[in-house]
Amino acid sequence: MAAYTKFYLFVLRNNLYHYFFWFVYWLIIAYLISPQGAYYSGLFPAFFVILLHSLVSYFNIYLLIPNLLYKQQYIYYITALFLSILLVCFPLAIIISSIFPGNDFLAANIWTPFFFVANSLYILLTVSFTSLIHLFAEWYRKERANKELERINTQNELKYLKSQINPHFLFNSLNNLYAMTLSNSPDAPDMVLRLSSILRYLLYETSETKVPLDKEINYLKDLLELEKIRVGDRADISFEIIGDTSAVEIEPLLFINFVENSFKHGVNSVTDSAWMKMVLKVDKEKNTLDFTIENSKPVENLGNKNDSIGGIGLVNVKKRLKLLYPNKHKLSLLNDNEKYSVNLLLHIG
Repeated sequence: MAAYTKFYLFVLRNNLYHYFFWFVYWLIIAYLISPQGAYYSGLFPAFFVILLHSLVSYFNIYLLIPNLLYKQQYIYYITALFLSILLVCFPLAIIISSIFPGNDFLAANIWTPFFFVANSLYILLTVSFTSLIHLFAEWYRKERANKELERINTQNELKYLKSQINPHFLFNSLNNLYAMTLSNSPDAPDMVLRLSSILRYLLYETSETKVPLDKEINYLKDLLELEKIRVGDRADISFEIIGDTSAVEIEPLLFINFVENSFKHGVNSVTDSAWMKMVLKVDKEKNTLDFTIENSKPVENLGNKNDSIGGIGLVNVKKRLKLLYPNKHKLSLLNDNEKYSVNLLLHIG
């Protein structure tokens, strides 16, 4: 009994809009076939008309369309639909003649070609209307399913791209820490604390879709402090923040690849008077975030504009930006005679 009740509730709940459609259609047909001033007299015959119309409609939707129309068997589909409509006209004629036995007009026209043609057209109109609703509903369901699949694929790709960032950074940082401990550097304890703060951010904060911009900034500051400890006085490293960064959220780890490339292709390769300048500007009126990072070039690469910037890391960040900020970002790369420069403009509104 419980199973029957569950099945009944499932059918009722999932087909409620069907019942509503046929109920409204029934009232319309009853109004059209009722004599003026006697609306209720048409409710009973209209019920049988709607019953037969619905049988052909569901036969078309659940059998003919999937088995013939979707398989491009158009001749068989049209033939089967025509025969099913014509077949329903016979019980319709019997029902109408039984309900109105004394009607001379019906008695004269009930078994004529006019009756069958007229009612076939009425049934075809119903079938066409219900088919359009069904096909639109199927299209809408497929679109929703495709969008959901696209969303899942995008999330999976973002997770994969993000996972490529953390091991790379961790490997570099541990190498630096290892070198400092070998030389008994007094800065090693501070580096451990900075690294601990960075790892805490990577482990517990970046799993979210978005993070507060202030946390991302603190992460970048810790990262730069680690690099300052490592390079010492050999390089001038600065980070300037312009604008109000509170209550702004962005996707995590958007800038790490640029910072790593700046050190890899610039600071680490320049033996003397190296520099790196980073500026982050937030304009809440325009809903924009402007990130710029510049660094000096090695002497042997000065004037060489063919020297590439980035590599795999840059490909990674371009993919993430395309997924996270479609048509809402602009990435500019500059490789001139004296410096490398990267500018990223994000629309964060």
